[in-house]
Amino acid sequence: MKLIANLSLQKKIILLMLILYLPLPLLGQFWYEKSHKVIRQNTIESSYQLVEQVNRYVDRYFQDIEHQMYPILVNDLTLQFLNDSVSGSYDRFLRSNRIERELLNPLTSNREGIRGISLVNGEGRAVSSSSFSSAERRYKEYNAKITKTGVFEVMGLEQDEWSPPFLSIALKFNSTNYSTNSGLLIIDLKLDELIQIARNVRIGKTGYVWIADSKGSAIYRPGSHPNEGLSIDYAKAMGDKRQGTLTMPGESGDKLVMFFHSTTTGLSLFAEVPLAELNGPLLQISRISTIVLLLIFLLIMIIVSGVMYMLSNSLLTLLRLMKRTQLGELGVRAPENRTAEIGSLYRGFNKMVDEIQRLIDTVHRAKLREKELEVKQKEALLLAMQAQIHPHFLYNTLEFINASAIVEGNRKISRMIVSLGDMFRYSVRNPNETVTLALELGHVSAYLSIQAERYESLSYFIQVSEKAAAQTSAINSMLQPIVENCFKHGFDKYKIVPNYIRISEMQVAAGYLISIEDGGGGMPPGIMENYNRLFDLSGDELLELEAENKQKGIGLLNVHTRLRLLFGEPYGLFISTSGPDGTCIDILLPTHIAALEQEQQGGIQDV
Repeated sequence: MKLIANLSLQKKIILLMLILYLPLPLLGQFWYEKSHKVIRQNTIESSYQLVEQVNRYVDRYFQDIEHQMYPILVNDLTLQFLNDSVSGSYDRFLRSNRIERELLNPLTSNREGIRGISLVNGEGRAVSSSSFSSAERRYKEYNAKITKTGVFEVMGLEQDEWSPPFLSIALKFNSTNYSTNSGLLIIDLKLDELIQIARNVRIGKTGYVWIADSKGSAIYRPGSHPNEGLSIDYAKAMGDKRQGTLTMPGESGDKLVMFFHSTTTGLSLFAEVPLAELNGPLLQISRISTIVLLLIFLLIMIIVSGVMYMLSNSLLTLLRLMKRTQLGELGVRAPENRTAEIGSLYRGFNKMVDEIQRLIDTVHRAKLREKELEVKQKEALLLAMQAQIHPHFLYNTLEFINASAIVEGNRKISRMIVSLGDMFRYSVRNPNETVTLALELGHVSAYLSIQAERYESLSYFIQVSEKAAAQTSAINSMLQPIVENCFKHGFDKYKIVPNYIRISEMQVAAGYLISIEDGGGGMPPGIMENYNRLFDLSGDELLELEAENKQKGIGLLNVHTRLRLLFGEPYGLFISTSGPDGTCIDILLPTHIAALEQEQQGGIQDV
């Protein structure tokens, strides 16, 4: 130490440089070898994990398709198809058509990757969204190939003369009603999604991913044809392994091969990349790393100080704005000319303030609308109370007139008085009250009976199931305004003698459909289209329209608005036809579909 202390400064610097620089080549060589090995291993592991994730994604892709197919297996139409409970070729055709329309076609329409779905029963008869003959042809082959019941298995690539190759998976299943009947579900998948999955993964510059089936035949491989078999070198190197990595010779040097065999689908996923692409960047990194580390250390202190100052100043600015917002000043805005995270934070603050202002405005408008609805409800209640003033006086007067008509022998006036009394009793009910369709039909029947006494030429028909009408919900005074329009706008407007009015029913998937037809002169197409356009509006839009136009009365739009607000979409009115031969207005009402199906054999009330 004393000898070093006595050396000159120049010598000390040279000695220090020798001490620092002489070990650097040795340390650099050691660091290069270790880093090269570690980085190569990490690159291989990361690429391996990437391919493993792609393999899991492929498994989830098939599992997602399998889960979408399970509802088909437990559907009543499938059970009937397996049991072959329908006799007659025409009935079988209708059932097959219904299975295609209700079970198979919706799945193929919602999933572009599905080429076709086929259902084959134990007798070899098939129902298919693509080709039932192809499904029946493959039935015996697939049925013999499947090893487990209730498990989807990949059958391999198939190809028709008129279509590109596709991948088929199949499931053998038994009927769920404790019978011995079994069937086969065949799903034909387009290769587009699998090819897209493989193409989206890039390893290195020229690396690629390809997929093979359980036999080792390529489903997709860049530069090769489908069904091309796995090479002998690959198969020998893989052996019985389910997953792993291989180093295989290639045209431009050794290449890394990663493979995974899926126990879920039986497919194998391969990834190939030249090793040179993984090791190339290491030489450049080792040469510039020392210089970069020195520069980084000098720059870190400057950068950290500047960043800390900018960050603290930006946070203080945001804190001041938040305090002003807490005091109710919602007009404050942070500067949006900043970039990176601070700019995103400022923009997020501005969006938050705008959203708070919007929510306050929304709540305010909602309270105003709630008050408006309360006022309307009170007005409706007041009108109902006014309609109930002295009802007994009206009823007693009508009864006296009826008795006088009977004494005089005038049965026509007596019938009209009785029908008018029924209408008065029904009209004093709460106009917003929910009633059954049966009560509404009774009310409109009384009205039509009065009109029939006035017009001898009028014939009216009410063809509705009594049990279905008792199970269908309606609103008070729903049908009478529509029937009145038949007389006012269908007959009187065109000076047509009233001829007929028919009220009929139809059960549909969304509920219960009532149709009101007349033989009047109809309405112009423009008016019909305008009404149907208004009928497509939501409940809130109908309320706003009513508030803007201050519409009153109980016309078509009023009846539709009451139905839409009470029952929601899609219930309400729709003008199906209107022309010189008459008008047909449909009313969709909510009902219990299952209860109506049990009463399909019931009688029809025909007045």
